[in-house]
Amino acid sequence: MNRLFLLSLITTVTVVAPVAGQIPQARVGDITHLQGQGTNVLVGQGLVTGLNGTGDGGKYLPTMNALARMMARFGVAIESLDDVQAAKNVAIVTLEAIIPEHGAREGELIDVHVTAHAAKSLAGGRLLSTPLIYHDRTVKGLFGFAQGTITVTEKTPTAGVVRGGARMEQDVLMTVITTGSELRASGHRSPWIKPNETYITLVLDGVHAGWPMAAAVAQAVDKELSISAEVERVALALDSKSIAVLLPVHQRSDPASWIRDVQVTPILMESNEARVTINRKTNTIVVTGDTRISDVVVSQLGMTITVANPLPDGSTLPPAAFEQHDFVALDDPANRLPNVQDLLQALNRLKVPFKDRVAILEEIHRAGKLHARILYEG
Repeated sequence: MNRLFLLSLITTVTVVAPVAGQIPQARVGDITHLQGQGTNVLVGQGLVTGLNGTGDGGKYLPTMNALARMMARFGVAIESLDDVQAAKNVAIVTLEAIIPEHGAREGELIDVHVTAHAAKSLAGGRLLSTPLIYHDRTVKGLFGFAQGTITVTEKTPTAGVVRGGARMEQDVLMTVITTGSELRASGHRSPWIKPNETYITLVLDGVHAGWPMAAAVAQAVDKELSISAEVERVALALDSKSIAVLLPVHQRSDPASWIRDVQVTPILMESNEARVTINRKTNTIVVTGDTRISDVVVSQLGMTITVANPLPDGSTLPPAAFEQHDFVALDDPANRLPNVQDLLQALNRLKVPFKDRVAILEEIHRAGKLHARILYEG
């Protein structure tokens, strides 16, 4: 059993409360996005040729049918699928082209992601010209064409990308301005929302969503812009994630400058919800807000942790005098409540593995002693 030494790591942690000028600030645009603004996806099914015997092969009928139809379109007579079964350098693929959050314009080139159905590798292949449609089939129309040489990696040879392989054939525009009538139709009944006025809607990012932050954003925008908008109130928290902001009459001809002013509005971040976000894929733990831990004792199987308090003169007892325990005390009644940062710092010094750190946090949370939400990513 490894013997690990902890020299009052928890009880001697110094916490300095920030003064008013040190309260972290952010801009409204850092924690929100505009409703109607977001990524869109174009999709398609195409053929890749030029593979070095790593294609789908004659037993994969969807590929053979697609190949036969393509050849027939160019006047090559195919009497039977047997005529194309020897083609091992062809593969049928799924295509995705992601349109950026600010949209795309006709003639613009964007990347195309290519995924094989049955091929062993797409290395060396070239995507034949393929039409792209919107991922929502209720939206009709041809949005672009994709073609080009596929780039793959050794780790994932069955998936690749064609850099700048999709050419837009029509504009994809993002509409971020809405009317009061549309807001009311979506269920927002506040008398502040006027049917004939125009608005933009700010949407809080997932990690910041909550009534305190929504109210804080609305108040910050009100304080900063109500005078220039020439109204008593310019923003309203619609729910725990959305904030409606009035687009003044004199700004309707130039909404971009008003949106800029809204997004650069500063906001204090002291109202952050206490959260611990765990990502097992990247082995990271992110702590935000005031994440406190009440008095608790945790026993961790397989570790002997030695705890020693400093002597009055500041020195510590010699190693031989250490008292051995199979637990680590996370708090001393004489001290303030520690937080998750204190705990993680101590566990880091003890070189406790990531999975054990997570297990300790989860046990404290289940015991009702961790005063924060635990979220999972990855």
